[in-house]
Amino acid sequence: MAYRFNRYDTDKFTDGEWVEIEGGQFKVAKYGNAEHLEVAEEINKRNKRKYQSGDVPVQVMIEDSAEELARGVLKDWKDIEGEDEAGKPCPVPFSVENAKILLMNDEPLRNRIKRESQDLSRFERERIGEQAKKRKTTSGS
Repeated sequence: MAYRFNRYDTDKFTDGEWVEIEGGQFKVAKYGNAEHLEVAEEINKRNKRKYQSGDVPVQVMIEDSAEELARGVLKDWKDIEGEDEAGKPCPVPFSVENAKILLMNDEPLRNRIKRESQDLSRFERERIGEQAKKRKTTSGS
């Protein structure tokens, strides 16, 4: 089998692809897409100005990691719940600010979103023609 030319759907790199995580649906773009890199560069420059010694506090690094993913990788979500003032479940709408808060306070989710964004197989083009051929040859056996 030869290497597949043009195997990735580059629109998915920036637009994202839906993934289910613990009952929630998250639209995750590729880690390192152009938008993500611009956000990472902006945060890096901000920290160089603010922390000229290079010693960025750990809490700031966590906040920056959450911001980087919220602005450059996580594109949308569905089926995310919080609680209203009365303690009843209510949907949490997607926004960059809500995403940053969620990712700052949920390390396992932050790590999972990052892992999903680095899994290039999620961004491959669908191989409909090849899949149809495989089904034809295997179903007749």
